[in-house]
Formats: sequence, structure tokens, C-alpha cells
Amino acid sequence: MSSTAAKVLNPELLELFSDSTLGLYLDSKDSQVFAMGEVRHLAPGEVLDERGESPLFIILDGRLAGARDWFGPGNHFGPTGQTLQAVDLPARVWVTDTSSAAWATPQGRTLRRSLTQALIAADVAESNATPPESLPDPETLCDFDHPAIRRQAARLRRASPASTAEAILKFVHSFPYRFGAWQERASDTLERRVGMCTTKSNLQVALMRAAGLEAGFAEVPMSTSVLGKLMPAGWLALQRPTVRHYFAAVKLGGRWHGADSSYDVASYRIYLEMFPWMAHREEPTLSEGHPYMPALEIQHADLFDITVVPAITAEMGKKSRFLTRHFEALNTRMDRARGSQLRWAREAAGLSTPAESAVENEVRA
Repeated sequence: MSSTAAKVLNPELLELFSDSTLGLYLDSKDSQVFAMGEVRHLAPGEVLDERGESPLFIILDGRLAGARDWFGPGNHFGPTGQTLQAVDLPARVWVTDTSSAAWATPQGRTLRRSLTQALIAADVAESNATPPESLPDPETLCDFDHPAIRRQAARLRRASPASTAEAILKFVHSFPYRFGAWQERASDTLERRVGMCTTKSNLQVALMRAAGLEAGFAEVPMSTSVLGKLMPAGWLALQRPTVRHYFAAVKLGGRWHGADSSYDVASYRIYLEMFPWMAHREEPTLSEGHPYMPALEIQHADLFDITVVPAITAEMGKKSRFLTRHFEALNTRMDRARGSQLRWAREAAGLSTPAESAVENEVRA
């Protein structure tokens, strides 16, 4: 194992640190806190040395696994009580000992407070995003007969099937796109007001069915080089080359029309860095003869050459290999683009000293 002093500025390492969950909540203090540690380089199979009085670790890239669980890029942790080693690929890990003399200087104490508030904000955000332990039966996920779904569908009903489908598309499209668990009912997504392609399309199909429209699900392959634009760079090496992308479809005039609500404006604008010529499709529109499927349009595919199925129960019933902390680390670029992390940062800043001490003790434990 070798180490690099973080004080020696390395833009690549600093960017990976800034894209971490703590980097998101450190905001403008990220480079200063980064300089308070060092970066350790682990070869595959090499064990992380957790010695130190109060060590704090952030994985910049690669993956560390132990007997109980694993940590991916952007995840932070203190002593884990298990042996962690780099798996599959080399790993780079930022580490600092918050009990060292550097953290006891006036500047160090100021940065320590920022670090503590970032730890609190990350904990609160993760707790908010954690799904319930008891997950619903996959067969019940598209609960279009739920009272809340029926009420919302009634509010979105318009004069024609096409205008109703477009109103529903725009409504679900406005929800922020975030990676997360997909084993949730449409009514749960409606309440949370956030989702990814599976959960947003599930809600959209439920609303369209509640409004009396014939609706279903479509699937297309998507290159990870495209979806990966939404992720911090450290995650790209851990992904499969191709992923499956799901979206809702509605039958208008006897033909299936794709109506992809997945990517809200903030996430869509990140994509525009790759596909600037798609700027005119930022605002979702849908009418008979004119589906809305940017994921197919960028491939110059036939927009009516889609297969629609009544359910994606098998896909949504699968248990994710990711934990909430992994999803939170995947979402930092999109959260920063929306400024959504400010809610949790404000909450953390208002917490009392005992709460801060509890988080610091958690890092030490």
C-alpha cells in the first residue's frame, strides 16, 4: 500500500473527493478538508489499515468489502470492526485522523465543525432515503386503485386521452430523478415525489390506468456511458456496459406511444453536455403521433418500434445489490445540480452540540 499526501493538489483526486457524499455536504470547504488527509492506494486483495485514534475514510474509487458488507466510491466510514480489502480493482481511499494535531489548530477546529455538520447532513439524508424493512409484494406495486392515485389522476384528467396522458407525463417528469430502491408502490412514489426510471414509470402507468387510459411498460437498452453521465466518475468502472431502461407507454389512436418521464430538467441538462442537439426535447411533450422518448431519439431509432408489456413485476421485485449509502453516493452530482442537499445541510447546521458529538462518536466507534 502506498500513500499520497492530499496537500499535494491532484485535481482528479480532489474531484473524486468532491463527488463523495461528504464532499457534497462540505460544499466550499471540500478542498480544505481534503488537504487534511492523505490518499492510500490499495491493490486488489490488499487490506485497509484502520489504525488511528479517530480515523475517517472516504473511498474515492474502487470497492472495499468485508465479512458483513461493502463500501463503494463516495462512501465514508470510521472503524468498521471488520477487515476491509480492495476487491476486483485497485482502490484509492482518502483518510484522516480527526484526533491529530492538525485538527486542533484554529483552522482545524473550524474545518472539524464543517466536517461534523457534513456527517450529520449525510446521516439525515440517508435516513430519509432508506426504504422500510418490510417491502411490498411485487404484485401490488402498480396500485392504480389506491385512493391517492385515483385523486391525483382525477386532477390530471383533461379533455382528450392524449392531453390527459401528456398532463400525467409532465407531472411525473417534474419529480427529481434519483438512483434508489425500486421496490415501492406507485402510491409510495407519489408521496415521496422522487424516483428513478422504474418507479417513475410505475407511477405514471398507475395514474394513466386510473384515468381510464390503456398503459404499459417498455424497455430499451442504454449504454452505461450515457447513464453514467449522471454518476460520479468513481462508479463507472463498477457498472455493466449496458443497462436496461424502462419507461411508460400509452395507447393513443390505436398505437403505442412511449412517454418517458424519467429524467427531470436537472438530470436532462446533464445529458445535454453529451447531446446538445437534443435541447429542444428538454420539455416533455406528447400528442397522438408524437411520442416522447429521448433515450430512443438519441439512438435515431424508430419511435414506434417498441414492445409494451403490462407489468415489470419481475424486474421491480429483484433485490438490489446496493444499500442506501451506495445510492446516496451515486446521486451527488444530480443533488448538487438541483441544490437539494441544502435542505439537509440547513437541518444539520441547526442541530445541537450533543447531536454533533453523537455523530463524532459514531465515527470513532
